[in-house]
Amino acid sequence: MTKKERVIVFSIGIILLGVFTFTDLQISMTLYVKNLYGRIFEVIGELPALFLVLFGCVLLFRLRSRRNMIINVGIAALSGILLFLFALMGGFMVWKYLNENIGSTLPVIVPIIISLLLIVLAIFLAGKVPKENAHEAVTYAIISIIYFISILIVMNVIKAYWGRMRMREMTDCLAQFTPWYEIHSRGGFDNVYASFPSGHSMNSAAIILMTLLPNFMPGLAGKEKLLKIAAYTWCVIVGSSRIVMGAHFASDVVAGIMISLMLFEIIRTLVYKVRQKETINPISNRAKERR
Repeated sequence: MTKKERVIVFSIGIILLGVFTFTDLQISMTLYVKNLYGRIFEVIGELPALFLVLFGCVLLFRLRSRRNMIINVGIAALSGILLFLFALMGGFMVWKYLNENIGSTLPVIVPIIISLLLIVLAIFLAGKVPKENAHEAVTYAIISIIYFISILIVMNVIKAYWGRMRMREMTDCLAQFTPWYEIHSRGGFDNVYASFPSGHSMNSAAIILMTLLPNFMPGLAGKEKLLKIAAYTWCVIVGSSRIVMGAHFASDVVAGIMISLMLFEIIRTLVYKVRQKETINPISNRAKERR
């Protein structure tokens, strides 16, 4: 994000969070219908962002540095393990939501097939990245992996601690509703009380990763603005679908997106600084050697 974009996005988020503080329950009571729109995006809402992380794992494996054998083997093993773990996560996540929405259990082979298809597609696309763009591609890979793991940790820690009840679990919403800023720690994670923040919104907001693709994919050069519009649109679509499904309130959605984008900005900035030093230091070292 540019500085101007950060100001606009986070300002809008703060304003919306303020508005939803007073309108959360009314919005959910109006929109909660569990329709086809909500069901579709419950199933696929997190998948594009997860695929971008799988893509990063493949890039890291393919374009890793081979100068040090130990580091080379370590990175290869790590990226390979993460690739299969994240792919299985994606496959079983889709399978879980499909089962819940169709009311029956699909064969276990279904999530395995989905996982393999995700891996194959990621490998295919990674093969299109020019090797001369390896530094930028590996930088993206590092950002995507750290970012996604950070989302999972932060999301589950907050959910477990905050303890806000989901709209669809309430039998008397007027009596059981609590505003987002009230903390009701229940001593551990309980899915019934995991409304704040929205996990789907946090994960789907990770689609912001695709705004980094033009840095190393020539075919996307000049399309940065279009990718940003697509990313923010996806966040809104998936986020609103969670309200429709009664899984989250509007404030949960906004908070989830804002936390996710904040993590992205912090991690992107830190990784860029470290990677920039890595490109400068070898040059300065070679200069010293010549002296």
